[in-house]
Amino acid sequence: MRFALITEGISEHRIIKHILEKYYKDSDTYFRQIQPQIFNEKQISGGGWLEVLKYCTREDDLNEIFNNNDYLVIQIDTDQSQTKPFDVSHTKSNNRLKTIEELYADIIEKLKSLIRPDIIEEHGHKIFFAVSIHTIECWLLPLYYNNNHKSDIGNCLFSLNKELKKKNIHPIPQKDKNNPISIRSYETILRNWGKKQDIINSAKHNFGFIKFVESLRIIGYE
Repeated sequence: MRFALITEGISEHRIIKHILEKYYKDSDTYFRQIQPQIFNEKQISGGGWLEVLKYCTREDDLNEIFNNNDYLVIQIDTDQSQTKPFDVSHTKSNNRLKTIEELYADIIEKLKSLIRPDIIEEHGHKIFFAVSIHTIECWLLPLYYNNNHKSDIGNCLFSLNKELKKKNIHPIPQKDKNNPISIRSYETILRNWGKKQDIINSAKHNFGFIKFVESLRIIGYE
């Protein structure tokens, strides 16, 4: 199976790639990082949520992806979704906070609205959305917490780093998640997901994570 990946950055790339490798452990999986570009385990082009949104509008490039790959995974965080031009509010018109389910649905609708309808019609069943509520580090919390913090959706990197320090694992700085020491920390963390069931057990604590994992079930049934 050939997966093309569009992610906010290289740390998100590593996490998504690891999830897919372990979820389909008995299959041959191949990966092509589309956005941002990565060479020799280093990010060599700009990343972030804005670049993810921009890529969704690139009709020719998206068609090319499906000429050379079986599936496309699009990953994006929701923490900055209220920012222009993302423009997906965390609140409703009455200023009440959206439920996680409502926010997730609105993010999916936004991403799909950027992709040409003919691409959705032809390839929509091959596109998987990894919506991280609110950041992808929230997906990692169940690996280190047994209390309510494993379902946190705010300040997740801070919470993760608290537990990493207790286990003598180097904390991951917000502004430099891709230095060599941080890369080793991510590698140490991800080793906790050794098999498919480990991923499922973690995913059930974050709505965006479990929706992504559940969407993967379609592969093998097409």
